[in-house]
Amino acid sequence: MIFDSSVDRGNEESWWSLGQIERLNGQLDQVAADGKKGRELDPDSAGVHILLSQVYLMQGRPRDALPEIERIRYASYRVCLYALAYHALGREKDSDAALSELMKYHASSAFEIVAVYAFRSQPDKAFEWLDRAYAQHDLNLNWTKVDPLLKNSRSDPRYAAFLKKLNLPN
Repeated sequence: MIFDSSVDRGNEESWWSLGQIERLNGQLDQVAADGKKGRELDPDSAGVHILLSQVYLMQGRPRDALPEIERIRYASYRVCLYALAYHALGREKDSDAALSELMKYHASSAFEIVAVYAFRSQPDKAFEWLDRAYAQHDLNLNWTKVDPLLKNSRSDPRYAAFLKKLNLPN
């Protein structure tokens, strides 16, 4: 996540960090509660809106994710999350349009494109973009093993091979 260090957030970043740990541990109700606390401290926090959007999507609440997504000021994260939410809502044309918009940021958002394809259960495209992210040295690859949005890819044999490529244990 990218944060504007010129904004005084008080404890918002602490709530975001706690929420990330809880999200990775599947404690989704707690993440939502902690994310809301972070949002109270800084209503403009991109990190908190991203976190809450992800949690609502993981909870099967894509309609609740939409208002959070609208408040994200980083275009690549916003369109990534729209692609996920629209897919979850069965709005495939809108999901495809958001993914097409995300593709404009491919040089810096390859991992987000991976997340969309993995979430949409499109493994060939997900692994194609994982290779692109690897070639681009995408910093978000550090989330490959733990990001819940990639769970649909974990049973694919290419996933274990990719973790090995990253020197991560399976």
